[in-house]
Amino acid sequence: METNETLISQNTEVLLNLLEELALLEKQSSKYFQKIRKAAFSPELSKALHEEQTGINDHIKRLDLIATELGNNNRTTKTKSSQKLPSLSSYGRKKSATRDLYMISAAQQVIHSKNVYYKLLTRLAIQLDLELGGTLTKQSVSDNEATLTWLDNTAQRIISNEQLILEIPN
Repeated sequence: METNETLISQNTEVLLNLLEELALLEKQSSKYFQKIRKAAFSPELSKALHEEQTGINDHIKRLDLIATELGNNNRTTKTKSSQKLPSLSSYGRKKSATRDLYMISAAQQVIHSKNVYYKLLTRLAIQLDLELGGTLTKQSVSDNEATLTWLDNTAQRIISNEQLILEIPN
């Protein structure tokens, strides 16, 4: 039987590893979403994945706050997440609504992967009695859910051939 101290130590180690992995995945997904934005046929898809809409920069700041709350400000030497992001090259080079649907699916896969990590981080933060950790991770899950909803709606508009003109931020 493991002692409570051992369990706390193990949970803290898992939480720190997940923080590191998720921070790297957030940075990777930011670049990935930028590629999708540039390749998008639909202005709505481009806007849905803009970093102001996805909140990726806020997510990274929240992860840093959780690490600070744990008293761990060490930076990793890793440069990439262990998560492999879906390839965009298989969708061709020509911009089209069909290609956008594939890219929406790829973006949603990435966001769902991030939410799996965030939900586990939430449970660990609550278990470890972190004052901010659980709240901050729940905010990131909420941001991701909003982006998923936007992507779902965009996919439906593309499927229904609805025309929607949006101003796209740079």
